[in-house]
Amino acid sequence: MGLTNEIGIMQGRLSPRIDGKIQAYPASTWQKEFEIAQEIGYAAIEWIVEKSVETNALMTDSGKAEIKKVIASTGVRIDYVCADIFMQQPLVRMTEETKSQNKHYLLEILKNAKEVGAIGVEIPFVDNSSIKNDKEKQEFIDAMQDAFKLAKDLDIKISLETDLSPIAFKELLEQIDLDFIQANYDIGNSASLGFDPEEELDAYGQRILNVHVKDRKLGGTTVPLGTGNADINLVIQKLQEFGYSGGLTMQAARGVNDVETAKEQLNYVRNLLKK
Repeated sequence: MGLTNEIGIMQGRLSPRIDGKIQAYPASTWQKEFEIAQEIGYAAIEWIVEKSVETNALMTDSGKAEIKKVIASTGVRIDYVCADIFMQQPLVRMTEETKSQNKHYLLEILKNAKEVGAIGVEIPFVDNSSIKNDKEKQEFIDAMQDAFKLAKDLDIKISLETDLSPIAFKELLEQIDLDFIQANYDIGNSASLGFDPEEELDAYGQRILNVHVKDRKLGGTTVPLGTGNADINLVIQKLQEFGYSGGLTMQAARGVNDVETAKEQLNYVRNLLKK
């Protein structure tokens, strides 16, 4: 299952930490990350859009031109764009002002993601942006209508990352009922929530567009791969069983030396894939 060349890494993991955050858009070092990713052997970088959206390279014409140049020179792709802006201002519990800004951001992110060659845009509904009830589910679906239309026109996918239980997430995907709306599966987050990966993958495994590879303790934070409650081996095995052909994006714990850590993580996952 030719997944070995499909391993990407989350943007910011190959740069010094910004404000001590585990994940952020590295405004001044993003180009360098593509070169490092190429040297280490990562196939792709998952691009992050967060505040301030307007200054993100993906969101400006000159930035997009630069991104395309860097992709061409390194061969490292952007397969997925992670819209972390919607963690900061969720697509649920919105004021009218936030709603119109979010709709605008979402359409721009979809257009620009497509322009740099991305397969999909991920929208997180976890932590601060969790969907808490049916009313919020409907609010998010209503807010997404223009984006659904545009995604179909552009032929780009939208993947949702939620902390809903396996059956509730499956039902949400069925309620939306559009084949280009898919799931982002985060191995570590599921372990932290105490979900059973077999049950999750049986429920909506066929709808997964991209997998975030990380390890977490039950109810706890991200820890080095193999030291938490995530059964990464089992997940990869299950994915292989149903011929999963999407991406694997490294979003694992950071170490003292980011580049060395990224190398070790890549080898860890490659070894599991070989098994």
